[in-house]
Amino acid sequence: MKTNLRLIGGKKLQSPNNSFTRPTTLKVREAIFNILKNRVEDSNWLDLFSGTGVVSCEAYNHGASKIIAIEKNKINSKICLENLLSLENTENRINDIEVICKDVLKWTKPNYERNLSSRYIDLNNLKFDFVYLDPPYNVDFHELVLNQLFNCNILKKDSIVICEHSPNLFIKKSTLWETIDVRDYGQSRLTFLINVQHS
Repeated sequence: MKTNLRLIGGKKLQSPNNSFTRPTTLKVREAIFNILKNRVEDSNWLDLFSGTGVVSCEAYNHGASKIIAIEKNKINSKICLENLLSLENTENRINDIEVICKDVLKWTKPNYERNLSSRYIDLNNLKFDFVYLDPPYNVDFHELVLNQLFNCNILKKDSIVICEHSPNLFIKKSTLWETIDVRDYGQSRLTFLINVQHS
C-alpha cells in the first residue's frame, strides 16, 4: 500500500500498489474546491468512479454533509472507505458516509433500486448537490452515465455535475444538460454541467 497521496492541507491517504488507479491530481482538486468555494458546505456529494476516494475526502474536508462514493473495484472501494474514515470526526458521522461497491453504469440507471446498496442512508429520498464523474480516461462512459444521471431522480434543479476527463474529449451538447464552464489543467479537463431545467 502506497501513502504518497496527499489531500489539500497535506494529510496522507492510502493508494494501491498498482498502476490501474489514477487519483485526481492535487492541482485539479485545488482548482475544483477553489471554484466551488463555500457552496460545498452542507451539500450532498456523489463521487462516481471514486477510486481511492481522494475527491470524496476533499469534499468531506470542505464541509459536505453527506458523501456517497461508488466504486466497483473491491480493493479500491475498501481503501476509499478507510481513507474517508481516517478523516477528522468521521467516527461521529458514520451515517453520513457511504462507500458502495457497485458498477456506476448500473447504479445510475433510472430504474435501479439504489437503496438496496446502502447500509445507512435512505437513497430513495436523497438528492445530490454535486456529482463528480471521473471514469478511466481510456474509456468514454461520460455520455452514457450523464444521460442516466439527468434522467433519474437523484439531482436537484440546481445540481452541478463535474466531469474529469482527457483534454481530447469534449462533452457533447444535450437537451438534458448545459455546459457552464470548461477548465484545462495539464492532462486533465474539467467540464461543469447543470440541468437545463434548472431555472
